[in-house]
Amino acid sequence: MKRSFFLVSPLFILIIMAGCTPLKKSPEPAPDQVEAVSGTEQPAEIAKTETTEPQIFEPGSFDNPKNCRECHRQIYEEWSHSMHSKAWTDQWYQPDFQLAHEETEGATDMLCGACHAPIAARTGQLPPADGSKFDQTSQQGISCDFCHTISGIDQMYNMGQISSPGPIKRGPRGDGRSLYHEVQYSELHTKADLCGSCHMVIHPANGTRIIDTWEDWKSNQYGKKGITCQDCHMTPTPGIAINPGRSSLMGKRRETVAFHGFIGGSSYIQEEMGNHAQAEMSREFLRAAAELKLAEKVTEDGTLELTVDVHNVGAGHKIPTGTTYIRIMWLQVEVADASGKVVYSSGQVDENNHVDPDAVFFRVLFRDADSNLTGKSWRAQSIGYDRRIPAKGMDSETYRIPLPAQGEYQITTRLMYRSVAQQSLDEIFTRTGQQLPPVVSVEMASAQTRVSR
Repeated sequence: MKRSFFLVSPLFILIIMAGCTPLKKSPEPAPDQVEAVSGTEQPAEIAKTETTEPQIFEPGSFDNPKNCRECHRQIYEEWSHSMHSKAWTDQWYQPDFQLAHEETEGATDMLCGACHAPIAARTGQLPPADGSKFDQTSQQGISCDFCHTISGIDQMYNMGQISSPGPIKRGPRGDGRSLYHEVQYSELHTKADLCGSCHMVIHPANGTRIIDTWEDWKSNQYGKKGITCQDCHMTPTPGIAINPGRSSLMGKRRETVAFHGFIGGSSYIQEEMGNHAQAEMSREFLRAAAELKLAEKVTEDGTLELTVDVHNVGAGHKIPTGTTYIRIMWLQVEVADASGKVVYSSGQVDENNHVDPDAVFFRVLFRDADSNLTGKSWRAQSIGYDRRIPAKGMDSETYRIPLPAQGEYQITTRLMYRSVAQQSLDEIFTRTGQQLPPVVSVEMASAQTRVSR
């Protein structure tokens, strides 16, 4: 029997058809920046969204990661500081998860929770959404035994991995030995598909791409060349790198051991969790992803025509990716005269830590049932705004800026990034009273030039 994981609730479909409470329209981006595009076209390999009964195992079927720590100390240490380990307990995730639960009467519990708490979902401990039935293993997010007991993929979206918990632990080599468990080579663990089934989320009622990282990767140059997620995100530095060491205390010395910190762009959250080394790795990844190039001229009437080209030079997918409806990437532009006085500014952060709403944003937003823009994925009816930079691609923005007087001007441009918009944290505080630390921006790239009028 075909075994896929996500179970679509009929209630969820009814709620979506009826429409949810609309979110107040975000000022990021401004309305005139929005271009409506279809979010329902699907390639042949994931054209279907029907699902069958989920796999359910007895609680305790999966090993607690602390059992793995005894032999795999370095890997455990890396994982324990990863976003995977905090996937369920993440205080930035939980408020929206609970809001989605309330608005859909629990219909989203297994859409979001299946990836953030996969062991709980597969041992009948989720729902309830509050995690009150979770055992210690389930609370630890995406842990060792979930990934290393995956034996196949049933569907490449919405947590379609097939689990086979037990004494056999699967990995990319299979030549190791253990007194605690069996070791088996798994070709799947060498492929991006292992990651893709969680990093590809489709709205079950209308087909909108909530997260499209795997599909994006598969269709671009990285996917066609076989450069996988693991090649970049399971190394401690950007790109494909050598990471010598041992997978276990008594294991073979290897030229490269997979880094289980799963570094991405979440530097702000990592910093706030006290994982300073991981936060710096994340900033390094962000800085390696993009470059800015400038072209400028001053017209006869004293107007500066500044073109900013944003190049995706280092990411194997669009930037930003993942939960791009929460994340934001934008341009900052500043023009100053010879005395240092700023004569033009765009994309700056105000006293409330909000980004200029008229800035040029690279992100995704959905349209809800009332055609309002929203960053709440469960309300999505279609894609309302999608401006991202494709892998090995670029996007351009031209600014036309009147220069007030004769003289020389300094132009500074920056590409900025936030793991989450400050507005989202303000909404959490208004709704729950939970005050999260202010978001910190990361400069991904910069470029400067001078012009004279």
